[in-house]
Amino acid sequence: MTTKPPAAKPLIADAETDADVEFAAVVEELDDLLDAIQQRLPETPHWEYCEGLMTALLCMPRAIGEDEWLPVLFECEEGEIFASKNERARFLAAWKKREAQIAEALLTPPDAQSDEVTFIPAAPDLRGLMASLPADERDAAMQEMQEPPPALAQAWACGFLEAVEVWEDDWAPPRNKELAAHMDDALDCIAELLEDDTDPPAVNLFDPDGPPSVSATRVDTFAAALSAVYALHMIGRIQREGAQPARHDAKPGRNDLCPCGSGKKYKKCCGA
Repeated sequence: MTTKPPAAKPLIADAETDADVEFAAVVEELDDLLDAIQQRLPETPHWEYCEGLMTALLCMPRAIGEDEWLPVLFECEEGEIFASKNERARFLAAWKKREAQIAEALLTPPDAQSDEVTFIPAAPDLRGLMASLPADERDAAMQEMQEPPPALAQAWACGFLEAVEVWEDDWAPPRNKELAAHMDDALDCIAELLEDDTDPPAVNLFDPDGPPSVSATRVDTFAAALSAVYALHMIGRIQREGAQPARHDAKPGRNDLCPCGSGKKYKKCCGA
């Protein structure tokens, strides 16, 4: 049985709600700034890759400052990235807004009954976009591109796993064997998105009425990767909280994570 496809947002989402308007404005600002930087630094990554790296940073047990991640993202010294202090300030302000959107979404657990998730990365179905273009525009776009569009969320996964590789010490498995196994499984789910989507196309996530561009297998893999991000974010929170001095004067709330480190809610673990 195929998993219900996540409501993947295009690069600039249709503004149906206030949240969509805010999402679109922030991503458009970041995308425009990256385009400007790319004129000076040709190897500048597109936003989908950047958002993958950002998501991984939010799942880590240690806060990584901009002095660490900026040189990694752009593969050069920070002083070479921005054309002015204003450009740097605009980029970091937009980055922090999108970071806050993702952080808030990851604090809202998925609805197990409906498979609804609040975290949807800005990973558009580029193959669906290309397939939906008129033939002449599609042919012109394909000639301009140096290679075919990547599979759904492939660039996003590259960015995420780049952060895992660069900050490998921070991604060391926790001592709790159960949590370590969950982390390993979750990272494997994300790594599966690095593979190409070669199965028969079944749906178009850019235009539901457009030609199929994404396989049912890829939809399942994408959905599993989103669940994996929630798991990794929870594990990162447990590790951060575990690094703080233990408090014995307050009993955990029934819906809080259990202080024993199991990853379960207190009411379903030691508080049962």
